[in-house]
Amino acid sequence: MINRIDLFMPPENRSRYNVLSHFTIKLAEALSQAGVNCRILKAERDNPKPFLEALFNDPPDCTLSFNGLLPDSKGQFFCDMIKIPHVACLIDSPTHFLILASSPYSIITVPDRFSTQFFKGLKFENVLFMPHAVEKELFDNPEHIEKKYDVTMLSSCIDYKSLEESWPSSYPKSVCHAMHEAVEISLSDGETSCMQAFIQAIDRHIEESGEQPGILNYPEIIDQVEMYVKGKERVELLKSISDTPVNLFGAPIDLWKKYLKNQPNIIYHDPVNINIAIEIMRQSKIVLNSCAWLKDGTHERILMAIASGALVITSENIYMREHFEDRHSIAFYKLGQWKSVNQQVNEYLSNSLLRHHVVAKGQEIVKRKHTWDQRAKTLLKELPPIIKRIKSS
Repeated sequence: MINRIDLFMPPENRSRYNVLSHFTIKLAEALSQAGVNCRILKAERDNPKPFLEALFNDPPDCTLSFNGLLPDSKGQFFCDMIKIPHVACLIDSPTHFLILASSPYSIITVPDRFSTQFFKGLKFENVLFMPHAVEKELFDNPEHIEKKYDVTMLSSCIDYKSLEESWPSSYPKSVCHAMHEAVEISLSDGETSCMQAFIQAIDRHIEESGEQPGILNYPEIIDQVEMYVKGKERVELLKSISDTPVNLFGAPIDLWKKYLKNQPNIIYHDPVNINIAIEIMRQSKIVLNSCAWLKDGTHERILMAIASGALVITSENIYMREHFEDRHSIAFYKLGQWKSVNQQVNEYLSNSLLRHHVVAKGQEIVKRKHTWDQRAKTLLKELPPIIKRIKSS
């Protein structure tokens, strides 16, 4: 049984648009409502003493932070030094956090079920699946809020073409070929991750050519593939819509304009923090979401938009199909079939009854299965045996 959890507030420079801070506060509230004694602690670089005193004078059963605590310059993990298990709740790709698997006192939660097998393949057993979530307060929408945005997308622009141009000078020709093949697989297959796609592609090349590419930095290569996939999917999704104005919130605006120069229907806005993003979603009829990198999980943007009363049009994946049904509780598009998105937008804007029905059904599912209350229950059920194993080893 867990009685105490201390949550660490992330440094400001690690929390783009305040997402990590927002998640920390909302999960702490959910854990507190579940009966756990929680504190949110913040370490000040110039004055860490209050943080350390609070932690050591009244030690918790475990600590927790979003995207985890990376080791110091000597390769030492804070949780290993103080002998208190730390739960690293990842919201991004696992390739950025491989080092956590070397920490005996770290516990990793991942937003994609594929990633649990990935870490277990590294002989790291302290891992569990915990998708993104939303706070239940989001369902308290004002009854007569004005839907002033027909279509909205909140997303940064990734310069995927520049990434691609750098590959020939960084990797062997055979590896570049495999990277391009992995991109094509990831952008056409809703079930194969970027990592799986690259491994399949490079293995096929080795088998067919008999050539060995040498020692590869797999995390770096897979991260490059994933960034390319993210960037291209976002651009293709926006290019697919021609009949309706799309309000695009994200930076760099100049880069967006470069990629979307032939799209007069795009209305550009500066990026916003998560609280303003929620208000924008509440004022939107449709929210577009691109998520090709996530093959067996969900993203907070999907759940927030649904809870806020917007219809979400998003790429489908294994986990999403298990929880939502196309045209009943969500609108899915199939990767690579971009022309269908414009038709979907037109249909849902012209048929408000259908749109409201899909949103209402989606809200029922999110409220029942995807709030921080549900994620708190998951943690309180699955963490105790892991913590016991860590402390007994």
